[in-house]
Amino acid sequence: MTGNIGRIRRRILRRKADPPEFVGYEHLVSFIRDQRLLDLDGDLVEIGAYMGGGTVKLARLASRHGRKLYVIDTFDPAHDRTVSRSSVSASEVYEAFLEGRSMWDVYRDATRRFDNIVTIRQDSREVEFDERKRFVFGFVDGCHSRDCVESDFRLIWPRLVSGGVLGFHDYHYDDWPEVTEAVDHLMAEQSAEIGEVHEIVGSYRISSILLTRK
Repeated sequence: MTGNIGRIRRRILRRKADPPEFVGYEHLVSFIRDQRLLDLDGDLVEIGAYMGGGTVKLARLASRHGRKLYVIDTFDPAHDRTVSRSSVSASEVYEAFLEGRSMWDVYRDATRRFDNIVTIRQDSREVEFDERKRFVFGFVDGCHSRDCVESDFRLIWPRLVSGGVLGFHDYHYDDWPEVTEAVDHLMAEQSAEIGEVHEIVGSYRISSILLTRK
């Protein structure tokens, strides 16, 4: 009986709608599959989870391949004070969609059924991984300032395996120009280590750029 109840509960949890995400993670999942990134040896990492809507999609894929998903976020909507060209701060955007809810509580509720997620509730600029840690895929959609984007690159890129991919959301998106400035600078600086470059148009016609490490 206990086993049956457990199975029923898991089915109910699976049916519960995931929180919204504004990237179009289904495109990222398709890309990971098409590039056979999970044939490589390493885990996945995400910087900037917001409510966890995209996190659960990556975690679901990673789980099927016995991989972990590392998630880094402060879960404080006021943390990103980058101001857009339309004079709206990122924190105001986050708060508007949360509608008074706790970002941390929404994320925990969305991800509670996954045992392969390692959540690091911290500013990504303060995070350090063991030098032996390796990733096959990383995705950055955290703080939108140039220094944050460059710091996130330097956290993940050295730990990306050959053939692995690091992606950035909001590339060539007018509201957050510092993201594009940072990525363009990094691509020029690290050109010798970058193989293929892919640009994927996701939700709301906003692009993500994906860099393959040689």
